[in-house]
Amino acid sequence: MAIYFNPAMLTPTAAMLGALVGGSASLLGAIYTQRVQQRLQRVAAEVTRRESVYAEFVMSASHLFLHAHIRDDIALNSDEQRLIGLINRMRLFAPQEVLIGADAVLKAILDIYLQPRIELRQLAIDALTHGTRPDPLLPFSSICRRDLDNVRSSTA
Repeated sequence: MAIYFNPAMLTPTAAMLGALVGGSASLLGAIYTQRVQQRLQRVAAEVTRRESVYAEFVMSASHLFLHAHIRDDIALNSDEQRLIGLINRMRLFAPQEVLIGADAVLKAILDIYLQPRIELRQLAIDALTHGTRPDPLLPFSSICRRDLDNVRSSTA
């Protein structure tokens, strides 16, 4: 059985197939680009969320460190509650290493609260003459930076 092919149909058929292939490639390219853009937006939103919580934790902890040095009383006021709340928020998304670092900061603050208070002037003099004490927020900040870098690099 012979198949008859009309040569006059070759050009329109080739044009239709070319349009179909070209249109499909454009559609697939647009879908891929849209998915990549959505992923980048999700990663950017996640980085922003984590940066916000980490920065708020560092600011609250810094505030409490100073107060722990100059106060004798331990109270569960809004600053302490905020710090505990931030740790609990981090438990929703942060890796274990960040949580361990946050707990270490909280324990360091509690340790300072349990020591006798120091006048602010004396604290400044000690810092100038003996050098600064190790900053318990430095390891936490480094851990957070690594976590944010890991989230950012997940787009690569």
